[in-house]
Amino acid sequence: MKKQKIFLIIVLIFILLLNINVSFADNEMKIIPDKNTIEAGEEVGINIEIGNKEVQAFTLEIYWDRAVLEYISGPENSNNLGNRIIYTWINESGKDHDTINIEKFNFKALQDSTANITITGEFYNLNGDEIKIDDSSFEVKVGKEEKNNEEAVEDVENVSDDNTNLNILRLDQEGISPDFNKDIKEYYFIANNTINDLGITAIPENRGANVTITGNKNLKMGENVIDIKVESKDKTKTSIYRIYVSKTNNIELANANLETLAIRQGVLEPEFDSNMTKYKVEIANNIDKIDILAIPQKENARVKIIGNGEMKEGDNQIQVVVLAENGTTNKKYDVIVHRRNQEEEQKYEEERNYQAERLSTILEEEKENEQKNNEEVKNKSNMLFIVILISILAIVIAVFIYKYKSKNGNKK
Repeated sequence: MKKQKIFLIIVLIFILLLNINVSFADNEMKIIPDKNTIEAGEEVGINIEIGNKEVQAFTLEIYWDRAVLEYISGPENSNNLGNRIIYTWINESGKDHDTINIEKFNFKALQDSTANITITGEFYNLNGDEIKIDDSSFEVKVGKEEKNNEEAVEDVENVSDDNTNLNILRLDQEGISPDFNKDIKEYYFIANNTINDLGITAIPENRGANVTITGNKNLKMGENVIDIKVESKDKTKTSIYRIYVSKTNNIELANANLETLAIRQGVLEPEFDSNMTKYKVEIANNIDKIDILAIPQKENARVKIIGNGEMKEGDNQIQVVVLAENGTTNKKYDVIVHRRNQEEEQKYEEERNYQAERLSTILEEEKENEQKNNEEVKNKSNMLFIVILISILAIVIAVFIYKYKSKNGNKK
């Protein structure tokens, strides 16, 4: 009977110890896209849902493949830092909630590929304790499933009679650059000296438009130009898609790609990729000159920059032309430099200051919470030490009493 009492005391002590430990609620963060598959040029929006009613503040960081997706817009408390988005939230209303639904973040597809969007964050409850919530990711596919030409044409409906866009542009050889986008009108292809003709599939968005292809037969050594002329159904408009074909017996000497493209006063969007030829960058209103770093992949290739003069307010067109080592093959990279006007600059500064204040508040709260947590851990450690000490003393006393009574009982 006495042994059972001692065992019961020990069990109660361990229950007490277990109750000191911090427990975490079940957590979940979901990414909810409005589309799973899109085409180049289309947009995809994602909502974020956090299913934990204890969360009262958090900071999210969003990462994505910038070679495939371009960030367009997001909620008010988001800040695009070039390679990531930071979003802060505090439950200023003080109201209870079961889930937190964050407004939509919008991305635009740049080229056919598969892009991953990953979200990580730090989450806190009302007491400033950190809540563990796992990272979340979502994969978006950019590009159509392979279909025959007639099926592809059927996919584009309700287009206007003056539409001159292509829906499909393919060569019978691999290597066209950049990947097809209906809004990109110039492409590049390097052909070896055994290729005399290039088979081209060009299908317009409006099936009634007329497509004429010239220059794809009897390719000569050196530079060739293939024009794909699209005349609208109502014959009021015309567009020309152009492919610059360099036929050569030395493909290495025909390399006109850039290794590096950067602007000191701003961040290129999307992130530079030698296969991509269209970029944009935003600069402050007080900047009227920019510094461009353009390094070719081949040391002996030459680079010429056109339009890099005084930057006016609004959009400025800059062209970086690379001439390959063979002296004939060239490739053009286009950069739209947007210099903010006074009104845009004021809004930008207000947003940046607001985000800086919000981030400063979050960091200060995190610091206070860390100090509070350290103090709580210290107090819990002291309590745990006292409980363990009391437990040991209780066990020693119980054993002593048990032995003492057993000894006196035997004497009787």
